[in-house]
Amino acid sequence: MAVAEAAKEDSWLNGLEKELGVEQGGVQLHCDSQSAIYLAKNQVYHARTKHIDVRYHKIRELIASGEIILLKVHTSENAADMLTKPLTVDKFNHCLDLLNAYNC
Repeated sequence: MAVAEAAKEDSWLNGLEKELGVEQGGVQLHCDSQSAIYLAKNQVYHARTKHIDVRYHKIRELIASGEIILLKVHTSENAADMLTKPLTVDKFNHCLDLLNAYNC
């Protein structure tokens, strides 16, 4: 679902960029969910995914047009983990390094 929200925000920002006369390339969208990436890239119908299928149609269009480039981020390189999971000190410091932040 986060991919769908990010795609919606990207569509709005692309419209703003066009109004301002600024042309940008495709936005790299990093996702740690292999399932979300699969749903976004492959049009597969299944009863369990029916409720989210509508949201992913737009994402597929954006990927096909090159407006969004969907990339898998491995959990060891996912800085957002520090905001969503309990971490060891080493993992927390690694996330700080990924953000170019420093522990004071």
